[in-house]
Amino acid sequence: MRARVAELQTQLLATPGNVPAALELADMFMDLRHPDWALASLEGALDAHPDDHRLHHLASLALADHFEPSHAYDEAQKALTLCESGSSVACGDAERGRLDLLKSTLGRIRNMDMRRDPNSAKEALIKALRLTFLPKKAAEKPGKKSAPALKPVNQPGAPP
Repeated sequence: MRARVAELQTQLLATPGNVPAALELADMFMDLRHPDWALASLEGALDAHPDDHRLHHLASLALADHFEPSHAYDEAQKALTLCESGSSVACGDAERGRLDLLKSTLGRIRNMDMRRDPNSAKEALIKALRLTFLPKKAAEKPGKKSAPALKPVNQPGAPP
C-alpha cells in the first residue's frame, strides 16, 4: 500500500489535475481515516476539473468525516447538481441516488456542531438513513428438489 500511495503522490506532483490518481489516493486516505489528507489530494484535481461530480462527492465525504457538515453539504449539493446536469463524467441513476441520499442526510446536520454534540448528530444521521435489514436468500439444501417453474398462463386472445 505504501508503494501505491507513493506512486500516486508522484503522479499528482507531476500532474495535479490527474483525476483518477486523485480519486484513488483520496479513497485510500479515507480508508486510513485521514480525511484531511484525502482533501489535500483532491485539491489540484478540483481546481483543474471543477465540473467532475466524483471529486465533489469524495470531498463531501472527507469533509463530513472531518466534522465539517456545512461544507460537506455544500460539496454534496455541487456533486448532485453536476450529476443531474453537466458533469464532465457520466452519472448513472444509482450514483444519482447515492448523491441524493448523501445530500439529504447532510442537510439534517449541516447546522450542527458535530464536535460539540456528536450524539445529536448521530441521532439525526440514523433518522435520515432509516437503517434497513435485507435478509439473505436461503441456500437450497443438497438433495432437496426445488419446486418446478411455473408456466405462463395464456392471455385471452393470445396464441396458444
